Amino acid sequence: MSQAKQTPYTAIHAKLGGKLVDFAGHTMPMQYEGIRKEHLAVRQEAGLFDVAHMGEILFQGPGALETINFMVSNDVAAIPDNHAIYTPICHPHGGIVDDCIVYKRSATDLIVVVNASNKDKDFAWFTEHAKLVKPVDVSDDVALLALQGPRAERILALATGADHLASIPGFGLGWVTLCGQKIMIARTGYTGEDGFELFIHPDQAEASWERLFEVGRSLGLAPAGLGARDTLRLEARLWLYGNDIDDTTTPWEAGMNFTVKLEKGDFIGREALVRQKEEKPKRKLVGFVATGKGIPREHHEVHLPGAAPDAPGPRIGHVTSGTRTPFLNQSIGLAYVPTEHGKADTAIVIDAGGKLVPATLVKGPFYKRS
Repeated sequence: MSQAKQTPYTAIHAKLGGKLVDFAGHTMPMQYEGIRKEHLAVRQEAGLFDVAHMGEILFQGPGALETINFMVSNDVAAIPDNHAIYTPICHPHGGIVDDCIVYKRSATDLIVVVNASNKDKDFAWFTEHAKLVKPVDVSDDVALLALQGPRAERILALATGADHLASIPGFGLGWVTLCGQKIMIARTGYTGEDGFELFIHPDQAEASWERLFEVGRSLGLAPAGLGARDTLRLEARLWLYGNDIDDTTTPWEAGMNFTVKLEKGDFIGREALVRQKEEKPKRKLVGFVATGKGIPREHHEVHLPGAAPDAPGPRIGHVTSGTRTPFLNQSIGLAYVPTEHGKADTAIVIDAGGKLVPATLVKGPFYKRS
């Protein structure tokens, strides 16, 4: 862990007793008082995540919108100013370079937040394929925080004195003053809950964290680590790059149909995605809920049911993400299977390290906030 890069919040994590790990080249908290407690805090009150390890890449100047829109499959031009959009970045063959959120302040001012593990790869990709505007890596200038949960808006309002937060829509952008600094906020996150991501300058990082807890502690605000972040995103059925999507998977296969706008015109990967849509994907990412005891995990094999309970049928795929979720109290996961076996209510069997776990395929997110 000595080689890992610290975020502006690392000292706070250590002071709070966080279990620190090397994640994507950064020293990050896996958990503080426990994944279950932090998960439930986000579902029921609020949690604060250090996401300063994420990458931020800036596109500014005439042609910025056209430049980024050519390199993603979703249509950034279709959203209003001061809004954000989730999108894959695709290879010419249709595989996914990364998934990201593009924050459009205007047609000449956009910032893209990419996965920490892919930041250097993404920046190189953007630099190679940029047409009109060259990207600028501003990751070291942003100490991103994610304030998530049903009380997130109330806590942020108390910390900043802002009275306009309710008017910011989902995936909308706004500005507030926190600890004397005007910062951009976005109603985005990775937990399935309402909340905001705060674009804080590193100089104000510790003061901002402390201010949020000063007003939020009595409202149930808890620090939350990578462990809860993963269980929360899986409950909401959100993709994790490297597990559920990667260079070998396409948006069609991953169930990201809403992120592919073929009608917007040319973009990298369009030709391959048009072809795959016409031919129909041969596999698909499906969600499942275990109906027996056991916790399916990444790489566990997926089978059709066999003639006997202790003898699985043919292998048809593999689990990409799996866990026992604290809020739903269910064993859930995602897996790639052939399209013909991917219908909801299909029974499967998962070989969880030698233990056969029966499961059923389900549609949609496992958890959806009311």
